[in-house]
Amino acid sequence: MNDFNKILINYFSEEELNKIKKTKLLIIGCGGLGSNIANILIRTGFCNIVLIDFDKVEMKNLNRQIFLPGQCGNKKVFVLKENLLKINSKAKIKAINKKINRENLKKIILKEKPDIVIEAVDNEQTKKLIFEEAIKLNKKVICASGIAGFGDCENIKIKRGKNFVIAGDMIKSIKNFKPLAPKVAAVAAIQADEVLRMVLK
Repeated sequence: MNDFNKILINYFSEEELNKIKKTKLLIIGCGGLGSNIANILIRTGFCNIVLIDFDKVEMKNLNRQIFLPGQCGNKKVFVLKENLLKINSKAKIKAINKKINRENLKKIILKEKPDIVIEAVDNEQTKKLIFEEAIKLNKKVICASGIAGFGDCENIKIKRGKNFVIAGDMIKSIKNFKPLAPKVAAVAAIQADEVLRMVLK
């Protein structure tokens, strides 16, 4: 048991920690949602994580994403991997620097064999693609819809289906409202909590 896992025995039973440790996660998108989700999950004991993104860290991201000014200009997947390993150095983190499409997403899911797919992207078509492909491949998937704006976190909903969860207010997209840290982090926290629920319940 590494030092980080020793911390977690104060919060989980040995059986629960084993379930968490054995779960493989695929996080698609390493921006506002993805970086916050990954930050929460690594601190919750998940240590087998695949990250996918194609973008670079920019100053404009720092209002809501778990990056630092000195990391701007670098690829998000590699920076996030580095940040996560600073929290748990024994974690198995794989970074895939790639823009996904229907063909490569299917290949990645089949190759990586994640237990849970986490959608954390901005583009609505990509969100739909991730949801459809995960369901088609019989994978559990956790998505977000409506993460923008402020002052209305009480409107965040959780919609659960057989193998999926959608969290958000289902209305305010970043097309029409600005993504700000409080609501983005709130939805990310719910997505992370739903991962824990799927694994432990």
